[in-house]
Amino acid sequence: MNIQFARATLEDADTLISVQDQSFYSDFIKYGICPGYNRSRDSMVKSISRNFVYKILSDDIVVGDIIVKDNGNADYFLGCICIVPDYENKGIGQLALSFIDESFPDAKHWSLETPSDKLRNHYFYKKHGYEITKEYNVDGVLISFFEKNR
Repeated sequence: MNIQFARATLEDADTLISVQDQSFYSDFIKYGICPGYNRSRDSMVKSISRNFVYKILSDDIVVGDIIVKDNGNADYFLGCICIVPDYENKGIGQLALSFIDESFPDAKHWSLETPSDKLRNHYFYKKHGYEITKEYNVDGVLISFFEKNR
């Protein structure tokens, strides 16, 4: 399995929507809402135009994506890191976080959100130096806000 990361282009919008729909469908079913599920093409195009969006490829097949928002002053928000279910538990997420760290050497602060009951996500992010700094409710879903300084 050859994993690569490539900057997404506007032509990738439909593919990335499909990847996110596959990745976040179970969250949508569980919570009744999920910002990564069923995104409009316009929303994805805006995301690609305004953020750092990368597609994750396994042997030239798009199997995930990464969305990073630059908040300025070396402060970044990891808006999305997703892998389609058939490719989970293969170390791709670990490679993705390493790729992000290498791609943003100026980063002093990172933040991200994930549902509070997604303990696998918590373990994953804590393993990579993130800590929960607050929790809050969004449309009935308890969210954990993670931060990492370097």
